[in-house]
Amino acid sequence: MNTPEAMNLPDKTNLPDKTSLPDEQRRIVLARRPQGVPVEDDFRTETTAVPSAGPGEVLVRTVHLSLDPFVRGMLTGRDLGHPPVHPGELVPGRAVAQVVETGEWVVAETGWQEYAAVPAATLRPAVTPPGVPRTAVLGALGMPGLTAYAAMTRLLRPEVGDTVVVSAATGAVGGTAGQLAGLAGARTVAIVGGPDKCRVAVECLGYAAAVDRHDPDWLDALAAACPDGVDGYLHMAGGAVLEGVLDRLAVGARVVLCGLPEHANETGRTVLPAGAVMRARAVVHGLVVHDHQDLRPRFADRVGRLVAEGRLRLLEDVHHGLDAAPAAFRRLMSGRNVGKTIVQVAPDAAS
Repeated sequence: MNTPEAMNLPDKTNLPDKTSLPDEQRRIVLARRPQGVPVEDDFRTETTAVPSAGPGEVLVRTVHLSLDPFVRGMLTGRDLGHPPVHPGELVPGRAVAQVVETGEWVVAETGWQEYAAVPAATLRPAVTPPGVPRTAVLGALGMPGLTAYAAMTRLLRPEVGDTVVVSAATGAVGGTAGQLAGLAGARTVAIVGGPDKCRVAVECLGYAAAVDRHDPDWLDALAAACPDGVDGYLHMAGGAVLEGVLDRLAVGARVVLCGLPEHANETGRTVLPAGAVMRARAVVHGLVVHDHQDLRPRFADRVGRLVAEGRLRLLEDVHHGLDAAPAAFRRLMSGRNVGKTIVQVAPDAAS
């Protein structure tokens, strides 16, 4: 029988006290449109009244705020499927939050603020398997995990003996994707930035080899790590990395374009090397996670069990306090994070 603790149901002894709600809260808005990688001065902290829930809404307290690369595109109106954010508007963001009225733990679109009034119909329970931290619903059991799952099970389809390369391999998507490929029997190779990330990729995430893209000889290291070519590639890096990997493709390779940081940060253009694709008779997919929501039930069951059994490891890059969000976002968009980037905005009252 599931216990309330196992199901992450509210701890009635730790419900938020409505009578002690502050009159004011802090929120972070866009101060100006970023030029390149965002910096702290692109954002501004404001003090406003705590919102009141209107008809069909509930008031939630933001506890764990997710920082995600797709938000960068929204700041300049370039993201697929999301409206642009204009200067003076709240920076969007998803969070694990607690309903003030009931104490229920939910995933909500709160934005970068301490409290939010959100439509009740948009909430979903922040439920994880026993022993799995609640923050996993923002990472391996959330949108990044579903992205990784769709890339591997539907598009790359690794098999035993395949060589699968993942760039940004220690990030929220890459860390999960590499482990899923390894569990499918593939030999996995990470492309990361720096020797410390190389160690994390191999020692924590189980990659067979890791290549430092900052090393001047990284192409030779990639060739050594993939002597029989690359059968599958998940791309979330710059154009130079894409060109280098595609030059190593095996015949019949599958390539998934998942992240284009140069486009997101408006620092350059990533161009697909058509000749390398033709030479390998490769198939190239563009991945937008919204197209793969039908996989969510299978994903939640499969990845949830893997995490609960300790067969898929979680990595989180945690920052504390709402004021830390701009610097943490810069760190994320500079590729310096290791794991899922989360800002703990408030204490976890049920911990």
